[in-house]
Amino acid sequence: MANNFKSDDSFLRKLAVGAAGTNATINRLKAMGFNPIELERGSTGFKIWKKIKIKRVRVPDILCLNTGIRFESRGKTKLEISMSHSLNDPKRAWDAGMRDDDLVSIVVFEQNNDSPIDLKQISPVHLISVKDMRKAFAAGQVSITQPKGVEEGSEIRVMWTCAAANQRSVVFSVEYGRISLTPIPEARRQSIQLSRSKGKITLLPQVNAGDIVEANQIVASVVSVNTKLQCPTSVGEGYFIDKLASVNLSERYAAAKALRYRGYTTAKPVLESRMTDADEDIYVQLEAAAALAAYDEPNGWEFMENKLRSPVMTVPLETQLETVIVASEIPKSRSEQLLIEVLRDAQRDDELRAGAAWALGQFASATSATALVDTFNSSPLEIKVEAARALLRIAEPQIPHLINLLKSGDTAKRDGISWVLARTGKFNPSDMVVGADENLRKWISYVVGYGKDKFVHGDVEAICKADPEVYFAASVLWQIVASWVNDLREY
Repeated sequence: MANNFKSDDSFLRKLAVGAAGTNATINRLKAMGFNPIELERGSTGFKIWKKIKIKRVRVPDILCLNTGIRFESRGKTKLEISMSHSLNDPKRAWDAGMRDDDLVSIVVFEQNNDSPIDLKQISPVHLISVKDMRKAFAAGQVSITQPKGVEEGSEIRVMWTCAAANQRSVVFSVEYGRISLTPIPEARRQSIQLSRSKGKITLLPQVNAGDIVEANQIVASVVSVNTKLQCPTSVGEGYFIDKLASVNLSERYAAAKALRYRGYTTAKPVLESRMTDADEDIYVQLEAAAALAAYDEPNGWEFMENKLRSPVMTVPLETQLETVIVASEIPKSRSEQLLIEVLRDAQRDDELRAGAAWALGQFASATSATALVDTFNSSPLEIKVEAARALLRIAEPQIPHLINLLKSGDTAKRDGISWVLARTGKFNPSDMVVGADENLRKWISYVVGYGKDKFVHGDVEAICKADPEVYFAASVLWQIVASWVNDLREY
């Protein structure tokens, strides 16, 4: 049977490029004076939930809290203005849920073949209005491309034709039908023809003679393309309160999320109304509850706690997992305790508990660190893996606590702690050698052997005198880790 779904590696690469595009756009917007946040949850990261599938509200990736402007980001490995599209399902159309004043960003990255998450930005952030894209789409100034293979799924792509500089250049001339670029340093001039598809598509110059353009910067397109924006006047709280009453689901969702991050003075009753409306979409309800909980309104907390303390027959796993993720975004001890409660409950779904472990990676406290370490001796593998990764994210301020747990805690938990400490470093490993039991000596060897480059050379050498056997074991691991065969795969 043909595989109609993306492989894990292909999917991870796609997610990583998308996340890089969103993060690059957020950084660029901040530099231009905007106040952006992630609007579509998960768009700045590439976490894959294997079993529990969350079907979120379709919204643009980014929202500016000050202006209300929304941005849909597109990270690319090839320079093109393109969007996924469905000819049959309006909900999957390229512009579904978008407004004319939304903007699309296009950013190009170079991806390392060995690592899907190792990316280098190789173009400016390009910004294009949805209104202009719709006009070009309606005028037929686009091309529609069928997917090349089953791995790319069933959607087609709409492409707005554009042309870009091959390298950093000076615009030599902009003439009728052609743009000429002189590379920096000077080399053979690049000539760009503006007439495409036998005259059916005409590119519009996006530069003027004398402009300096970067490599992979769009210089001609069927739509207006900008690399700079003037930040408009800020909107007030009333703007988002009005949006909470919109018939458009994505508008209500964005408004509830915005009010959590920017704060509010008069929106409380409207948020409560959205949260308690049984006919409201659950994800809008959760955002409204989070906005209330973030400001310690008891009913907001109670709504979220009820979702996580209800049986799966009443509250589906996807809703519970989304609640876990939302709770992780509220930096309060009540959130932390709720997540620990989920993590420790062995009667819950394993992936939900793994989600709680992942979420605790947002709380750099000894309480969260201890809860994560407690999974290492008894939990299913997927929970331990997420717990270890979460612990690594919060490890640095907890190093003394983790060393104490490694030395005096349950020996069955030492593997996970050692994995984290080996990748964190920033302490003297020789301090752990004195009085170490046989099991601890093995794990010290692992920490020093795997994490050698994370430690001060003199501290590592001190282990040679304090415990030559530990030093020898670590040195063997150094050789293995440094060998070219260490990461060699069979495929």
